[in-house]
Amino acid sequence: MKSDYRQQIELISGPLEAAMEAMAGTLSANQEVVLHDLTTPDSSIVKIINGHVSGRGTGDHLLSGPERDKGFALVLNKSKDGKPRTLKDYKTVTASGKVLISASTLYYADDGQPLIAFCINVDTSPYEQLRKSLDAIIATAPADAEGAETNLGGLIEQSIQELIEKHSVSGKKIQKAQRLKIVAEMQAKGIFKMRGGVQHAAQALGVTRYTVYNDLEVISEN
Repeated sequence: MKSDYRQQIELISGPLEAAMEAMAGTLSANQEVVLHDLTTPDSSIVKIINGHVSGRGTGDHLLSGPERDKGFALVLNKSKDGKPRTLKDYKTVTASGKVLISASTLYYADDGQPLIAFCINVDTSPYEQLRKSLDAIIATAPADAEGAETNLGGLIEQSIQELIEKHSVSGKKIQKAQRLKIVAEMQAKGIFKMRGGVQHAAQALGVTRYTVYNDLEVISEN
């Protein structure tokens, strides 16, 4: 039967083989591209790139490929209109158990007979291994204490600034009476129980930490 369709096969396979030559230098090692001559199933593989993915080589049998290949369903039937048909994003399994994501395009003769299969298979195991490694790293990574402390410091500063704005006039020096009210509210909010609370308060008020401590003593005596 091959001789009956030779001209059509060569017209289809020629450009595809040229495209595969271009792809050979850009494909990742886990990506396999296969070109089948379906008129010679006993030695259907005309050209293959990265055959280690499925363990095949040029001249291998059509059925030497991954199991559960939906592309074979198209091989069994003629095309009514002779137009190429594509199946994409389906899973196949190699003899060694590797799961592949596959896509196949079948080309037909004028009378609808399947002639050429152009297939792409991607071994997903490297991606799975990478995902597992990242999950393990994330699961065992220590909490970002420095980042958490920075966020907490920002919240303290924001709270202090709101109290200052509440009890003072913008652009004018904060008087002692105003400062005592501010420090009292800070104490009520628990700001001084937080790490760095006194230092943040002193910087915002423009005084020393000792002044803040003195204000706290005054407040406790009242």
